[in-house]
Amino acid sequence: MSNVAPTEPPVELVAATVLTYVVGVLGILLGILLMFIRYLPNLEHSSVGSIVTIVGAATVLLGLFVIALASGLTRGRRDARILLTVLFSISFVLGGLVLVLDPDDMWFRLVDLFLSAGIVVVMWTGRVARFFARSGGARTG
Repeated sequence: MSNVAPTEPPVELVAATVLTYVVGVLGILLGILLMFIRYLPNLEHSSVGSIVTIVGAATVLLGLFVIALASGLTRGRRDARILLTVLFSISFVLGGLVLVLDPDDMWFRLVDLFLSAGIVVVMWTGRVARFFARSGGARTG
């Protein structure tokens, strides 16, 4: 038996990374949709349209940031894991709050809560935690 750290990420981390990419892409698509909502006839000449556009642009940028961090996960970047944990934890708390305040879109919120919590749990337990412990920060670029 050799004590050499594995160079390939565990399957659980690859699955969490794929889900993180999906979350990032969905965020980008949602942001684009929000920006197009501005052009609905009832919002076109109101100040709400500007707010919706700003929220849409911020959502696109956040989605791009999630994708950038996801690319660091399989390389063992500890900073990517920590930042994604913070982002998904905030998403979990806000999603829970929205679920309590407005239970109309319950299925969507439950999926969001499940994804956020699941990705964070996978990144900090089992073989994935050992992979990051052995990675030494993996500053590869």
